[in-house]
Order: sequence, then structure tokens, then C-alpha cells
Amino acid sequence: MRKLPVVSFDNIPAVPVDVGEALEALGRLGEREIETKQARQSLTSLYTIDDTLTTAYNFLFGTKLTTKDSDAREELKEALQHRDNLKLVATMDEHIFGEKDLSPSFLRFVSGFAASVVDRLTGASYDGPKTGQDDEEGEPLTKLFLDNPEQFSMAWTNLPEVRHQAEGLLPKFAASLEDADAATEQFWTTISEYGLPYNLLIAQKLGSSEMPDPRAEFAAVWKPEWSALEQEGRLYAINMMIFDGFKPREVEGLTRFTPGTVTLLEQDAETKNLTPIAVRVAGYEGAGKQVYVRGDATPSAWIYALQAAKTSITVWGIWLGHVYHWHMVTAAMQYTMFETLSDDHPVRQLLGPQSEFLIGFDTVLLVLWGTVAPPTAIDTPRRFLKLCDHFAAGRNYFDDDPTTTLKRLGINEADFTDKEPWDRYSFVPYLLEIWEKVGKYTRSFVDATYPTDQDVKNDEELQKWIQMSGDEDEGNVRGLPAMDSKEALNKVLQSFIYRVTAHGNSRLSKSANPGLTFVGNYPPCLQDASIPAPDSTMTTKQLLERMPATGTIAGMVTFYFTFSFSVPYKQLIPIAGLDEDLFFPGGMDDERNKALVLFRRSMAEFIRSYSPDSPQLYQWPLNIET
Repeated sequence: MRKLPVVSFDNIPAVPVDVGEALEALGRLGEREIETKQARQSLTSLYTIDDTLTTAYNFLFGTKLTTKDSDAREELKEALQHRDNLKLVATMDEHIFGEKDLSPSFLRFVSGFAASVVDRLTGASYDGPKTGQDDEEGEPLTKLFLDNPEQFSMAWTNLPEVRHQAEGLLPKFAASLEDADAATEQFWTTISEYGLPYNLLIAQKLGSSEMPDPRAEFAAVWKPEWSALEQEGRLYAINMMIFDGFKPREVEGLTRFTPGTVTLLEQDAETKNLTPIAVRVAGYEGAGKQVYVRGDATPSAWIYALQAAKTSITVWGIWLGHVYHWHMVTAAMQYTMFETLSDDHPVRQLLGPQSEFLIGFDTVLLVLWGTVAPPTAIDTPRRFLKLCDHFAAGRNYFDDDPTTTLKRLGINEADFTDKEPWDRYSFVPYLLEIWEKVGKYTRSFVDATYPTDQDVKNDEELQKWIQMSGDEDEGNVRGLPAMDSKEALNKVLQSFIYRVTAHGNSRLSKSANPGLTFVGNYPPCLQDASIPAPDSTMTTKQLLERMPATGTIAGMVTFYFTFSFSVPYKQLIPIAGLDEDLFFPGGMDDERNKALVLFRRSMAEFIRSYSPDSPQLYQWPLNIET
């Protein structure tokens, strides 16, 4: 195993690469494509778009079968089988993340990928798989804009308990794209109810947050009542200005635009619900910046502003909330663990079973970006690393913990409790419950393995792991504590296992269906980079021409279905029983195995409570695998 010596990025953790794991990951991804085929081919509901009547499947994926994605995987697999690890790492660093010309040997390496893959590996825009086919009029079915908001339901599969359960929500979801009042009312509730798999801990309390204050963006329109709201502790913001640093991209002839946004929200003193009151929207480096104020902007411009904000929130959720928090930092810590801890080291025995698959998958993600990644304006691995590097500046390991995040944002339980704790930020208690369950497990492990603080200090391999993890030339994970106490070790282990465990929620059907798969709720991009004035008007059809087209929706369908409708490689809850597949020698006489069984039992109870109507007990994975 090696890591990429990623040039021109100082803040991101190490990016590990492993040829063997990548080969295995390619095979497993091929199997997942087969597993999810039934869900995709159950997209059989009929729609009429641009006077064409056909199934959702045909609008999303075209009318002819294509093998381009699987062919790309096979070409990569063949190439990997003929290259050693060191050469692959050097090649990836130089050509995927660098800007040098392609060498003849590398051209041979990618010859099977064709010209589009060469563009991708040099950091240029990759057009992605050509899924669509022309209809009789010559217009690709996968490049059509929807005729009405209800058509976003085409991503709801007809497999049992998906479309049937979702149908009742269709009028509500569609209204958020047609009615300004409905759009305003649903904005925060959509984030709160469906934000768990994207780790959307994003609202900051102005005046109480440790995060940068974005109020200057509203200086020209600031209202006295907003200052009063802040004094009362009822003014919040969602700051997505990080996307000011990224240009729109053209992919398969369509624009992908992630606006930089800031949303101001007012909290109701009684119900504790948040309501957006102003939105700032801008392009690359602030180009075209507009500020929309509820009641001053036209209804259609206000709906656009909220969709722009939701787009930036979705992209943040995919790449930073989910991938950076749960993939990137975890992979770096796994890499240094594999390099420093022997197989029989107790910490390796604790973490090893939950440290499979991630590095191999991340390697494939970076190489096959256009095939594997969802359809955002972050269209190359280099731009992804740029985004992560910007986000990671000044960021420490424990900043990713949910308790730390909430504190930094100035968010507390009392401010988001109406009738039940956290019922106005409804996914937060799920994350906190996982955090507490993991903490109980790791504390039991530490107590059973290290009787005293001195035992922690005396563990030479443990010391090497943390030192290598924090070394800027190795793991580059900042903020790790000295291993001088049981408490310090427990903090590191709790944060590590929490990331792996929390990631598992994204594999449950409830997490994607129906809220995320109605792509109008969580658009991965806008398809028009122009920003309308607050006093402009547009029809619903004109708004939809800025929203994801059919092929873009298909990219999100593929992304979500890979999580929801494929089988985990290994389950967190063993099918054979809670006391099977134990991590430590000694069977149930080992206190650490007893703690493992208790942890599994508590997570089984959690899964049942999270999704009581369809508790997918064996769908929660043991590892981060996709």
C-alpha cells in the first residue's frame, strides 16, 4: 500500500492507494451493478416529456443498452494487473492530480479508456458515460428538462415499499417548485428530515457560532428586525460560499453549476422551526451575485434562490459532509494503522474488521471519477481534492465529531426542541445516539486493554501509529493528541469508529427514498449558470430548465441505488448471531468481545427505531465500502 504524494495541496489527509484492493473493488462494483439492476429496471412508470411518452427508465438511461461503464472497469482492471503499486501511485499523482503532459507509457496505460478518459486523468473535464440514445427526432432522451415538478418522481422505483409509500408526498414535494410559500415552509424541514446520509450539520447560530460570520453578504439589504432576531438568539445562517471557488462545467453539452450561497433563517420562538428569509447566490469568485429577500423578491425568483441554496447544500453534503468526513480522514487513519500496527495488536484487532474495502473503493473513485461519481460540477478528482483541501484548512481530527461540530456552530438541543428533543433538527439525535453507543464500546475496550495511563504510554506501536498519522509527510491528520492517557486513546478510537458506523445509515432504503431520490429536493447541480435578478419572473417550466435534466437525475439514481439496493460486503450485525465473528481471541471470556456484542445489540435496536416500518437489520454495513 502507498499514498499519493498529492502536489499543491497542503491541508488534506493522506490519500492511500492500493492496487490489490482496487482490483477487488472493481469486481465488487461490477457485482453491485447487477444487484441494483432490478431496482433500475423497475423504473417503469410512464411519463410524457416534450411530447414523448415512455418509461422513466428510458428517459433516465436511454433506450439502448450500453456497456461503457463496465468496459471502463475492465480496461482499468487489466491495466492494474500489469502495473506495480509504486508505478501506479507515481502515475496517478503526476497525471490525475498534476498538470504535466502524458508520457507514452501512460498513454499505453490508458489506451483502452479512449480520449475521454485521457481528458479525465489530466484533470480536464470528463464527460462521463454516454447513457442516452437519440429518439426519432434526434433529441437525446437523457438531455430533456422536465415539463412539471411531479416528474422528479421518475426516480422512485416500483419495487415494493418505495413508490407506493412515496406517492402521498408527491404533491408536497412538487409544490416546493411551484409555490413560494410551500418552498419556504419545506426548506428547513427537508434538510432536517432527510439530511442524515449527507451529515448536514450546517446551520450556524449567528452571534454564538465559532464559524466565520457571513452576514456581510447581506449588508445592502439588512433589516433592523434581523438584528433583533440575532439579539434574541433566533437568527441562523447556512454558509456555502466555499463554492465561490469553482467554475461551472460543461458535461455532455449541459452546464453543471454549483452556486456559492448563504441562507439566512429565522427561528420561530414557539415552534423552533427555521424559515429562510434571505439568500445570497453567486457564481465563480462572486460573479453575478444576487441577494434575494423573502417578500421583496418575486415569488419565482425566491423559489430559484431556495433551489440554488439546496443545490450547494447537496454538493456540500456529497463531497464534504459525507466523503470528506467519513471517507477521506478515515482512509488516512487506516493507512497509517496498516503501516504501524501488527496484526495481533489489540487496536488493530478492534479497528481492522471495520477497515476493509474503503481504500480500494476510494482508489477506484479517483480513477473512474466520471463513471462512479455523482453528477456535480466537481467533475474531476483534482477539483474534488481542491474542495477538500480548502475545507480542511485549519481543520483538526476532532472537528469532524458531531458534538464538536454542533458546539462550533452554536447549536444546542434546547433551541431545536418543540415537543420532543431535537424534533426541529430531526436527524441530529440519530448521529448523537450513534456517537454515544460507539463511545461506550470504545471505553470498554480501552479499560479492558490498558489498565492504566502508563500502559498507553508504553505501547510503542500505538505511539508510532499516532505519530505517523499526524506527520505532515505521512497521514497529515491534524489535531491528534499525544498518546499519554486512556482518555486520549478513547477520543481517537471513538471518533474513528463513529465515522465508519455513522456512514452505514446511507445504505438503508429509508435514507435515500423518497426524500433524496426526488432530486428536486436535493439537486446535484443547476444546469444554467446565469443568476436571475430578484425582481425577475419565470414560469415553472423556465425554472425546471435550470434544474437537473433527465440524464442528471439518472446519475443520482445510479448513485443512490448503489447504496440502497445492493448487499453489504459484511454486515455490522452478523446474520449468524450477535456473538459470532468476534474480533478478539478468547471468545466470550474476553471483556472486549462482550463489549462488541453489547455494541452490536445496541445498534440493532437503533436500526429498528430508525426505520421501524422496514428495519433493514442486515443492510447496515460493517465497513465504509461505497
